[in-house]
Amino acid sequence: MKSLLILALMVVIGLLAFNYLTTGELKLLPGGSGGGSEQELNSLQGDFRNAAREYRQAQRSVAVSGVDATDQASAALAEVDRIEGEVRQFAKKASTPELKAAAEKLLKEIAQYKLDVQ
Repeated sequence: MKSLLILALMVVIGLLAFNYLTTGELKLLPGGSGGGSEQELNSLQGDFRNAAREYRQAQRSVAVSGVDATDQASAALAEVDRIEGEVRQFAKKASTPELKAAAEKLLKEIAQYKLDVQ
């Protein structure tokens, strides 16, 4: 009986830790108002940062070794364009003003990035 209680307690602690690490909120079960939307925006932001990192990597490859990495750079910029479109759609359907403001902030960051690389 005692080991069963300890196991249940460990499961609860595990769920709390997992949800805190993935959502940033200390909840037993994920969800709530706009939880999925916030995760979607965070995912888009991560995708944008990955595409920007891939573009910088392609630029470094050209600078260091002289290898032609135009395809890699073009693919990264196309990915940035795709993400920008998704963020625009997200901003239109955002469920809260906070999410809409965060989407607009990400759009400004993407626009600034595009100005910097071109």
